[in-house]
Amino acid sequence: KLVQGKEPVSDELRLLGVDVAGMGRDSTCFCERKGKWVAELRSRNSGGQADHMAISGEIVAWRKRFPRMIASIDTIGEGAGVYSRCIELDDKRYIISCKYSEGAKQSDRDLTDITGQYKFINMRAYLFWCVRDWLNPKNNTGAMLPPDSQLAEEAMEIRWSFRSDGKIFIEPKEDIKKRLERSPDKFDALANTFYPVHTARQAIDLERLSKMI
Repeated sequence: KLVQGKEPVSDELRLLGVDVAGMGRDSTCFCERKGKWVAELRSRNSGGQADHMAISGEIVAWRKRFPRMIASIDTIGEGAGVYSRCIELDDKRYIISCKYSEGAKQSDRDLTDITGQYKFINMRAYLFWCVRDWLNPKNNTGAMLPPDSQLAEEAMEIRWSFRSDGKIFIEPKEDIKKRLERSPDKFDALANTFYPVHTARQAIDLERLSKMI
């Protein structure tokens, strides 16, 4: 379902998925999701240069507007530097290191699809499948996406398969890039918002927040 209006009023958790560009042609992409609603995705062209400080600044500025928002940052490659800087500048309870290569587990239990039937080879496969489950009309999630032809193209291009152990495997990013002739940055950023989190419910540190401002 596509949505072109304002953000629905709700108290659902707000997350910011960040896919950080490398030194090549990729763009850093920001995806803000609040429950079933996704804001217009924003991209920042790195111009082939690492701009960790600027990206960190954008994330911290976003969190100033929404102090309880959780930022989920891809920390494979260039994103590690952005994550490190953000936890220096901001409240680390609200900054998540999203590692696609880690096991698809939470509290030593395997993460599964919405039916509880399928397991995953790694966190990347789990997060990509979360988006698939979320967008599947049969699941009645009420998902609302902004009109975005690039995001739609990326979502439809991703291929998966079962491994011999029955776990779901998502094809390598390089294979997707070859067919798209670009990186699926927007889909990656959206997937990051599905990283399993324990909501930080402690009182906001107003003194630290005032220093950020």
